[in-house]
Formats: sequence, C-alpha cells, structure tokens
Amino acid sequence: MNEVVKKAMEMMQEEYKGYIPDLEIGEICEINDVWDGIGEIPEESYSHQVTDADWINYEFEILGKKENELDTVIRIKNIELL
Repeated sequence: MNEVVKKAMEMMQEEYKGYIPDLEIGEICEINDVWDGIGEIPEESYSHQVTDADWINYEFEILGKKENELDTVIRIKNIELL
C-alpha cells in the first residue's frame, strides 16, 4: 500500500469514512478507480476529503479516452496529502 494512502486512511475522520483508492504511483487504471462520481469527471487530478482540513489528491495523465468516460485509462503520476 502506498504510504500516503495508508496515512490518509489512518487520518480519516468518522464523518468522511468512505472509499479511498488504494493505488500506487505509476499504476495504470481506469478513471472510475479514482473518481467517486461527485462533480464533473476529472481530467488531471481528483481529491478525496479525509478530515475537516485534509484531502488526499491523485494526479494522473490520461492514456486513452473511451466511449464510456468511466472506462478512460489513466496513469497515476502523484499521490499527496493536501
């Protein structure tokens, strides 16, 4: 497990309990593995709130767009706490 993801899971407050993608930098996946469906479909990064003031952010690049946007293939470039 990525250390930033692990720390975010440990920090997560009860009111924000939910899905945090367990991904690694360099991993190739689909946009639906990062995006929880809230707001517009992201094109460069997406953040999940873990506390009142902290977020985990996944930066990615699009490798291939698909007809169904949720199936768009991405590569994780960076994972950080904000």
